[in-house]
Amino acid sequence: MFQAHSIVDDICPPEFEICFTEDEWIEFHSYVEFDDAEVFIPEHTVGDGEALANFTWEILFLSPWELIYIALPMSVLATYGLTIYYAYKWIQRRFNG
Repeated sequence: MFQAHSIVDDICPPEFEICFTEDEWIEFHSYVEFDDAEVFIPEHTVGDGEALANFTWEILFLSPWELIYIALPMSVLATYGLTIYYAYKWIQRRFNG
């Protein structure tokens, strides 16, 4: 396993595979764009209920432009669907007689 250790005096303890000086650690840290806060965030699987709650929460707090951006294609799809349903029912009534 990779372990990095930042030391000033270039003495590497045996339990570490790689040791960095302060300058090397800063260079490595900026190279990989490592965010220390991400290390302490536990990763867990999201259940169905939590996913639904997150989706609902995100929908509730969309900006008006985002709502319009979503509403226009959804209304077109709804119009297509209702047109197909109306045509199916019209044909059904036509042949049932």
